[in-house]
Amino acid sequence: MRRRLSYANVTATLALVFAMSGGALAANHYLINSTKQIKPSVLKSLKGAAGPAGSAGPAGPAGPAGAAGAQGTQGPAGAPGSAVAYAHITGYSNKATPGSGLLDAGNSKNVSAVSEVKGEEGLYCVTVAVPVHTVTGIADALFGGTSVAVTADFSYAALLVGTGACPAGTTLIVVTANSTKAVAANFWLTFD
Repeated sequence: MRRRLSYANVTATLALVFAMSGGALAANHYLINSTKQIKPSVLKSLKGAAGPAGSAGPAGPAGPAGAAGAQGTQGPAGAPGSAVAYAHITGYSNKATPGSGLLDAGNSKNVSAVSEVKGEEGLYCVTVAVPVHTVTGIADALFGGTSVAVTADFSYAALLVGTGACPAGTTLIVVTANSTKAVAANFWLTFD
């Protein structure tokens, strides 16, 4: 069978060529409306300039607490305190045997003697081994507590030494009292 060139064959062939070139033309003008239509490797090669930074968003909720850190190193020793003397007096703890073991020597410095005035609860004679100018007293929280005031006086020491109520060399008199009367108490003294 022999083929002949006819008008219909030529028209069909031209229509086929135009249809194919029209598809290629459409491919050159394909509309992309999402990055999902582009291969990821192509997207990576098409980086543009960075845009301006956006405004900060709201703070998020607090995260859980972290684990405890490691123990720090020991710091340097502090400067010595300014107190020239201090003492812990155990007047309440030794209430059953007044005058015995009132000075807590392990927690005292430059205080040589403490005694309770016989028959006078809460009245103490204190002898300091170094010159002092001021004294501060505070009741022991466990044996006396915050309701007990500690009052120290240098001027009455000589009077009580003269009457024999305090031993010779007594530096000051200390009274421990609540709101109504003198009471035995453990207390701390600090001297400058």
